[in-house]
Amino acid sequence: MAESADENTTNKQPSYYIGVGASAGGLEALQSMFSNMPDDLGVAFIVVQHLSPDFKSVMAELLSKVTTMNVFNTVDGVTIQPNTIYLIPPRKNMMIAEGKLLLAEQMPDQGLNLPIDIFFRSLAEDQRQRAIGIVLSGTGGDGSRGILAIKEVGGLVVVQKPESAKFDGMPASALRTGNVDLVLRAEEMHEKLAAYITNPIISGDVSAAADGDGEADNAMNSILELMRAAHKIDYSNYKPSTVGRRITQRMAINQMESLQDYYQLLLGDKRELDALSKGMLIGVTRFFRDADRWEYMKEKVIPDILDSCSEKDPIRVWIAGCSTGEESYSMAILIDEVMAERGDHRIVKVFATDVDPEAIAFATNGKYHGHLVDDISETRLRKYFDKVGEDFVIKPEIRQNVVFAVHDLIKDPPFSSTHLTLCRNVLIYFQPTVQRRVLQALLFSLKIKGVLFLGSSESLGDLGSQFTTINERFKFYRKSSDVRIPLSNEALFVSDRVGGVVPGPSVTQLESSRNKRPEKNTQLRYVTDGLLAKFVPPCIVLNEAGEVLHVYNDINPYTRKLQPGKFSPDIKNIIHEGLSVAVSTALHRCKSQNEEAYYQDVSFENEAGETIVLDLHVSSVEDPVQNDRYFVMILQPKSEEVLESTQPVVVTYNQATQNRQRILDLEDELKRAQENLQVTVEELETTNEELQSSNEELMVANEELQSTNEELQSVNEELYTVNSEYQEKIAELTRANADLDNMMRSTDLGIVFLDQALLVRSYTDAIQKHINLVVSDVGRPFHHISHNLEYRGLLDDVTKVLSSAEPMQKQVPCFGGTQVIVRITPYYTRDNSVQGVVLTLSDVSDLIGLKRRLKDSYEIMQSSIGFLGKPSDHAVRLLIVEDDAEDRLLICDQLNKIENQSYVVEEASDYAEAKSLLLENDYDICFVDYRLDCGKSALDLINALPPESPNKSFVVISGQIDDQLLGLADRLGIYDVLDKAHMSPQMLERIIRYIMRQIGTLTHLTNEDFIIAEDDILLGDS
Repeated sequence: MAESADENTTNKQPSYYIGVGASAGGLEALQSMFSNMPDDLGVAFIVVQHLSPDFKSVMAELLSKVTTMNVFNTVDGVTIQPNTIYLIPPRKNMMIAEGKLLLAEQMPDQGLNLPIDIFFRSLAEDQRQRAIGIVLSGTGGDGSRGILAIKEVGGLVVVQKPESAKFDGMPASALRTGNVDLVLRAEEMHEKLAAYITNPIISGDVSAAADGDGEADNAMNSILELMRAAHKIDYSNYKPSTVGRRITQRMAINQMESLQDYYQLLLGDKRELDALSKGMLIGVTRFFRDADRWEYMKEKVIPDILDSCSEKDPIRVWIAGCSTGEESYSMAILIDEVMAERGDHRIVKVFATDVDPEAIAFATNGKYHGHLVDDISETRLRKYFDKVGEDFVIKPEIRQNVVFAVHDLIKDPPFSSTHLTLCRNVLIYFQPTVQRRVLQALLFSLKIKGVLFLGSSESLGDLGSQFTTINERFKFYRKSSDVRIPLSNEALFVSDRVGGVVPGPSVTQLESSRNKRPEKNTQLRYVTDGLLAKFVPPCIVLNEAGEVLHVYNDINPYTRKLQPGKFSPDIKNIIHEGLSVAVSTALHRCKSQNEEAYYQDVSFENEAGETIVLDLHVSSVEDPVQNDRYFVMILQPKSEEVLESTQPVVVTYNQATQNRQRILDLEDELKRAQENLQVTVEELETTNEELQSSNEELMVANEELQSTNEELQSVNEELYTVNSEYQEKIAELTRANADLDNMMRSTDLGIVFLDQALLVRSYTDAIQKHINLVVSDVGRPFHHISHNLEYRGLLDDVTKVLSSAEPMQKQVPCFGGTQVIVRITPYYTRDNSVQGVVLTLSDVSDLIGLKRRLKDSYEIMQSSIGFLGKPSDHAVRLLIVEDDAEDRLLICDQLNKIENQSYVVEEASDYAEAKSLLLENDYDICFVDYRLDCGKSALDLINALPPESPNKSFVVISGQIDDQLLGLADRLGIYDVLDKAHMSPQMLERIIRYIMRQIGTLTHLTNEDFIIAEDDILLGDS
């Protein structure tokens, strides 16, 4: 055992990565689990605990006593090795990436920290099927959301039995998700884990269904049929890899090695069948999942929808695959917030559907445990939830806006006229053909300009032409086409009713079940069917067009035999010839007079020559939501009683009377048809005249087209000439590009060109000494490229130059010890617009070395000044320019201490007085303070003197001397720069002697000989 671990020498990777989450009471559970765990499974254990930030953890020492595996406190970046236990350090969050553990500081000020969820999610993303999550004793709900991510990618989830845990909060919370594979005591986990990891199917030594294995294929089909019969879901439409992975995992959990054996297990174990089906339906969801996408929806999508429709129109949203309802309520909350901000008051209906009845039942309750609302802000919790014990319940004003229903995307009809449809991370489980079918249904459901929101791994496929992209990254698309794409494949609609397709669930039907939990006892449906079969007489349901929609009980005695050819659901083609007049009359009466029609003693002769007498009853039923009308036709044999709550007006059927009535009805219909035909003829005549006029216009247009064709021929000749000129220009550009390429290859300057998006356009070879560019980097973002410059603000400065168009220059060191001048300038086009940035790097290491050597020589020269001069024979005239009286007194006192030399000293206390004295008098030497009054300096005073002024022997005095000041003094011809702190009589004497010796021999430079630049002063040509 070691306290910490860095890179180990072996490169062998673990076969599985097992994340273990534990909190309060976790030590006992960990010791129980590892005390029996084999040390040669070839897996790695990463233990994530809730640790105190104030105390050093001794977990490594404690676990080392119960296991022979290596136990390490994790360090950042360590590569995970097999047969090793890694422990999270205090005050850290841990993640896994590419088989390495990464640590990050916890942020206490950012709310509740859930380190187990954080690690489980990264484990699922990095290792996918090789991820195993274990939840042990602890309080709270940490880990419950992380195990959903592990289940989604096909990993294994194991939870400690709550009754065996010292604290059952975390295990119980994980169990409530319904996505747990094994529930075991801590001391039992070693056996099941070892059996799972070493199972031949999981390890790949044995294939559950080898290619060409007919028995395995039959067993797989039988398993799918078994699940379809038990749960009404056809998993053959799901991706075979997903289905196979789920079945293989359940086989390994149950220690099965063949599909035939597993099929036999399913036949006798309903709980295993339920577990397998539940494993196929992984509901990975949470409130406001992917917060940036929901924020974009709030800022952009929902306001656009509200603006695009009338205030009287209800807002309709469909959440397909809503799972346990978190996203459905998130949508209702978001719409409510947007409407509150805008002051809107509209009807909102969020239709939330899922194929899993248990998930719908959970969502319908609107009750969520405390850990499930961790993603919701405190403000939203207070506004939209009521706290009941440890649970949070959606408030009624939001709950009433959401309608839940069980719905199969593959076979059930879609909703219609929706403004927004969400289908996130559902399509990825379907086969491509089924994906397209579902996308067609989603397209059908949307209004024109309606919005579709998909998951991050989903796309529109070949239906992309029907949408315009709102945000590609967030997967928002707007329906742009009003073309009705046929909803392909008969399986898309339920067709178990005679005569046609069942329409989608109406809003009334859905709203009626809004506050009802789905009936778990599905046997009641069969009771209802039995009652209908026993007590309801033969009955036919028709639409307004007279087409049969549904049939109750046996109507064969009253129908004709179906003829070969295309089937028609019209009642006239189905009902027996002897009943056709009575049925047509009753339907016409019910339609035209809007009342029930009841005929007694209707008789006809069947094919066997028997006379059948019955009562015919036709009534209408209104659908107030869809504004549709349906007709119910009851065929009551005379031998049966009519079960009626109210008795309508009864008419005894008389064949002759009804025939005459039918003839009158037909004559009335014929008269109306003749009138309609006359109107149609008149419209056709008008249309014909319009067509004649259009034909004349087309002839004129044809003549214009002929004239246009001649003009196009002329234009074509002109284009040929222009093309020749362009070819010449292209040749010139080719030569210019070749010259530019040779210049860029031969120059010693490092240059890189960036476009407006800061993507690399081109560069010179010399730039590679400082910036790590290769040919393939052209087109990449500049911030992706590494360099050896000690220049942290490089990208910020590049962005600043791009936005401000102001060039920038800096001298920066390199990691190799060299110095470069980095010049950043805007890239101007011919129209003087900024379209990028140019970086130029110049190596100035040699120049800096030369400057350093010159400085050293200057200091050597200064030290030798005392040996170059002798005392002057006459009094030296000095001018002292200093605005501080004490400093002037100090200089004079130092001069008085110089022996063998006489001085005539004058003083000036400010800039104006000094300038006046220098213009009126002639001095041998002028000592001038660098900082003068009014913001002036000694350099300003020197530059203010005319070229013909004899006063050119200056010594600058300063309290702070740097390289810049020394350089300026040297280039302006100033004899010396003195530090006030180091001024002495000896130093003044040497300077005065040196200057007096040079006055007679040195030809001084004039002001015109100097060019003063913004950042530097350069010596001129003279």
